[in-house]
Amino acid sequence: MDLNLVRVFAAIYESRSLTAAADRLYVTQSAVSQSLGRLRSSLDNPLFQRRGRFMEPTALAKEIYPAFRDALLGIDGAMDKLTAFDPQHSTRQFRIALSELGEVGWLANIVADIRREAPQVRVRSFLLQQHDIDEWLHRGLADVAIAPAEIPGDLERTPIKTQTYCVVMSADHAVAGEEMTLETYLTTPRVVVASDSSAVHLEAVERRAAAYTEPAVVAQHYASTLSLILQSPDLLAVAPRSLAEGWARSWPIVVKPLPFEMDPIRLAVYRRPGTHEGSGLDWLYRMVLRATIGLPTHFETMGAEERLD
Repeated sequence: MDLNLVRVFAAIYESRSLTAAADRLYVTQSAVSQSLGRLRSSLDNPLFQRRGRFMEPTALAKEIYPAFRDALLGIDGAMDKLTAFDPQHSTRQFRIALSELGEVGWLANIVADIRREAPQVRVRSFLLQQHDIDEWLHRGLADVAIAPAEIPGDLERTPIKTQTYCVVMSADHAVAGEEMTLETYLTTPRVVVASDSSAVHLEAVERRAAAYTEPAVVAQHYASTLSLILQSPDLLAVAPRSLAEGWARSWPIVVKPLPFEMDPIRLAVYRRPGTHEGSGLDWLYRMVLRATIGLPTHFETMGAEERLD
């Protein structure tokens, strides 16, 4: 069988999409469709059936994928020794999934490290959606992600950070000088940031501690949270401590501990699985780890708008 057909099969299987497989292989979707047609004819099996947006593998496809994957990994491993990824001359685009805070705190350092070794490589950052990250990595829509370490599944990951949360409010808040009790927390209107990768975990902890109430404001980004609590000083917010303490150095806000127990959130770097371009992916994974491990977070750069001065 033509090795290129095996690569097409693996790309479709891993991405569940003809379009994503074409992007991964740097060919047109028409070329992928034609290769799939040849595979179907050769194996006398449809191999994939469309289910909504995805191409679901048949029983035969599931049976042969492990052998095809192992064969490709073996071939690519041998070829990598002869034609290893060359960062100095590569023009490849890498895709990194980050939360809003991750982009503010780490992307600049990641890009600087990458460009020192690979000046022509392109980097594209995606806003992390925690419930999608397993699918994104398996389908090849992201090459690397930084997300909470407890995402289920068999994705390769390396823990890098822990993150704690706290209560933050304006220094003009009515309870700014008081202890943050559970009763105060329950009766004070709150701002919640829906895009935070730990938002679901925070809500689960609140519910277990009987500390959950419907938020007064649901924001999409932490960049707007500081403005909200300064202009509406009756509000409080829950934020990562590194961000809140950074704000407190420049703005009239107060930081308080949560009135319930919440374990620190462990963050990890995740690597896309699969059979395609393994040496380049290994290089990217090492670069992201090197750029983030031991790096202090700089979330305090996310401040309120100048109009608040």
